[in-house]
Amino acid sequence: MKIVFIGPPGAGKGTQCQFLAAQFGIPHVGTGEMLRQLQGAPAPMVHSQINRGHFAPDDFVLEMIGARLAEPDCEPGYLLDGFPRTLVQAEAFDRMLEAQSHRLDHVIHLQVEPDELVRRLAQRQVTGERSDDSAEFIRERFVIYADRTRPLLDYYDRQALVRPVDGMGGPKEVFENLLRAIRTGEAHLGSSLSTSLPPSLPDA
Repeated sequence: MKIVFIGPPGAGKGTQCQFLAAQFGIPHVGTGEMLRQLQGAPAPMVHSQINRGHFAPDDFVLEMIGARLAEPDCEPGYLLDGFPRTLVQAEAFDRMLEAQSHRLDHVIHLQVEPDELVRRLAQRQVTGERSDDSAEFIRERFVIYADRTRPLLDYYDRQALVRPVDGMGGPKEVFENLLRAIRTGEAHLGSSLSTSLPPSLPDA
């Protein structure tokens, strides 16, 4: 199962990827975290862009993703959080998949109201979870998302891959919504994979 997560900053992509990774035993590939952990050149240039809420260069990200997805643990599938973020990346990724005779199964669109997104990001700012969640960059990150990433929904909708998910509830409620969206998508595709999905999220 190969899934891309799309949603604005604060939508909960990382949390839901962690839940789904545990459910299916496939890796959560979070490109933001991978970039923040980089050491050495060209990390200083990349970190400078990330810390201002901007994206790392497309070619750099594509090379990093290609190497990560070639690792053995990604053979059964993966959950992509933070990639692709631009149409250039999405088109290049499609070519990469086609060359390997692979395809995406789902594109999860986490939908959260703007006021709730601001609340979540403000909370992360208080706890110091992210260096790019400072007040002066939150608005800029929303603008960048709307301008460069949100158009991917139209791109993937033309491939009938987008699965809308209500992300307004608590983490477990959102995960229930996510599982339902995947079941619906699998049923639409006529895939037998839907039979492996649990009827509901088990208690932790």
